[in-house]
Amino acid sequence: MPSVRINNIDCYYEIHGNGRPLILIAGLASDSQSWQPILRGLAEYFKVVIFDNRGIGRTQYPQDSFQISTLALDAVCLLDELVIERADILGHSMGGYIAQEIAIEYPERVNRLILASTCAVTSQKNKSIFGDLFKILESGKDYELFIREFFYSIFTPEYLSNKENFESAVKSALHYPFPVTPEGFRLQVEALSNFSSQDRLSRIKASTLLMAGRKDILVTSEEAQLLADKIPFVKPLYLENAAHSFQVEQPGLFVDCAAEFLLQKKIQ
Repeated sequence: MPSVRINNIDCYYEIHGNGRPLILIAGLASDSQSWQPILRGLAEYFKVVIFDNRGIGRTQYPQDSFQISTLALDAVCLLDELVIERADILGHSMGGYIAQEIAIEYPERVNRLILASTCAVTSQKNKSIFGDLFKILESGKDYELFIREFFYSIFTPEYLSNKENFESAVKSALHYPFPVTPEGFRLQVEALSNFSSQDRLSRIKASTLLMAGRKDILVTSEEAQLLADKIPFVKPLYLENAAHSFQVEQPGLFVDCAAEFLLQKKIQ
């Protein structure tokens, strides 16, 4: 799969399917492969572009710090290289920060916008959680502990209590050939900790779907609602039995909700 030089980095990306362009933007410590549970479903309807943010996966990143605005520009530059003038944008968690930034600063590039499991600013609670995760990762002693602690914050209790599913997910992460690095994680946490869109959300003019899980302990329904309250053309969708990464736990539901909003028609 290809890489392209954009915004002073070599960016890894993939394209799946045909049709209207849809770019998926992953969250903290997640790269393009985190979309695998929903990729085939979305590729039935769209030309899906997935890529690795700087600081993760197969995309090069500098040692210097960067901001969410940098990551947004990376995505816009990738669209330029792919000769995509306008696309639907779907961002999850930190990817939702990036998607907001694109919609605010580059509105002409956005068709429809989907914000999943995200908010306008990182809470002190989450900064503390991410700080603790970084300490585990930085120690270099127990990558499996890092994975387990990370998973505890993004999945439902039901998923975590299913030992077979949970252990399979941990094993898959342990054997992934492009794991998150301490430096990459630190740089991404620094970027999301410095981000706030609270005073700029009225500038989002794209029709927006906000998807939030009622069981999400990282981004609560209340935090998501604060985001929805300030976006002019927004449809909030609260999923009762979903946590932070419901695209993994309920991929069919995620695909149906996203496709129905983007295509404006019922998916079978």
